[in-house]
Amino acid sequence: MRRLALTIAGAALLLPGVPALGNSAPPAVGCSWSSNSDPDAVNAAYPDTNATYWFTPYAATPGTKLVIRGIYPKARYFSFHVYHPGGVPVGSLYDAQIAPNRGSANPFAGRPTRVGRSYTVTVLFTPEPALPAANTIYASSSGVGTAPNPGGQLMLRVYVPTDPRSPAGGVPLPTVTTETTKGTVIIAGAACSGALPAAGGAVNNALIGNSFPAQSPTADLTAAISWSRAYGNPYAGLYGNEQNAYLTASISRRFGDLVVIHAKAPLFPNTRAGVQPYVRNDVRYWSICQNSNSTRVNSCAADFQAHVRRGLFTYVISDPSQRPRNADASHGVVWLPWGAADATALLIYRNMLVSPTFRHAVQDVKQGQDPKRIMGAYYPSAVYCDKATFERGGWQGCFYRQ
Repeated sequence: MRRLALTIAGAALLLPGVPALGNSAPPAVGCSWSSNSDPDAVNAAYPDTNATYWFTPYAATPGTKLVIRGIYPKARYFSFHVYHPGGVPVGSLYDAQIAPNRGSANPFAGRPTRVGRSYTVTVLFTPEPALPAANTIYASSSGVGTAPNPGGQLMLRVYVPTDPRSPAGGVPLPTVTTETTKGTVIIAGAACSGALPAAGGAVNNALIGNSFPAQSPTADLTAAISWSRAYGNPYAGLYGNEQNAYLTASISRRFGDLVVIHAKAPLFPNTRAGVQPYVRNDVRYWSICQNSNSTRVNSCAADFQAHVRRGLFTYVISDPSQRPRNADASHGVVWLPWGAADATALLIYRNMLVSPTFRHAVQDVKQGQDPKRIMGAYYPSAVYCDKATFERGGWQGCFYRQ
């Protein structure tokens, strides 16, 4: 997630430096997480609206480590990522990779055989050895050449909690404790998150609930909507999720009031319907999001929201005033608002944790390859259209109009 460090600058206290290691005072106690994503206050770097992101700054002080203790959430996916100050990931662990504590079981790795659900993850500021330790992220390098990592952001992601009212997945937030490498506690993080001023989504709702002014945009893209894999783009590299791959496409109001997207849907474990996340499918998760070029997300609809019919999905993006009458669930259509402030926008198609037997994912598109050739029917074909044409003929009318 790009610019996140800038967004929360000054909102949390950085970890203490070397002199504090010799301090005999009791360890400081505070929330383990400085803040979390919010549609108004922390909406940057193209987040997915079906995920919540918690983050906290750290200092990669020699002789210290971070110890994360938590309970596996009831969710589709969760992970920990460590980023250097520029937002480049220097390491990560996701749910199925995290071994449980003694007496516990990991519900993301298979059917649990024990009642306990706890885990422990360590972040070390040392080089990664030839045989890395289990549940350990090594964060001494910045990931940019041989430069050392001075510190950055630790991020927790939780996608699609089983109970949508509990973003953390029905469990307390993990605690993050700063310790010496010998185990002396420096900062004892509590299972809580700080909060930035928020408007409860009012700002974002106003942007997506209104239509764009009538004047013509000045952007001049092409009338053909073309997706490409996000290699080296800032939103893929800065605060990116190492378990995701992305297709992106730019769109402009100049060429139509509607954008229609149609493709074959990868199979996924619908955890909201009771399927377990470890059940093998094509992908763990997929979604399409409509984003402002300011890097804020306007709206997303994920796999379980896609109204898939006969294995196919259809999305329509428009202003509320241009929404076709048949762009709804009863017609197998997902409607996403364009965003009242945006003349142009960026579409993002995410694929997460692909099965080795599925060969048509975004991850299979190598640099320089045509995504449509690799993905085949799973390529999210997109065209501009107008309200009347879609109401007469649905997605077929837009794709095959003369």
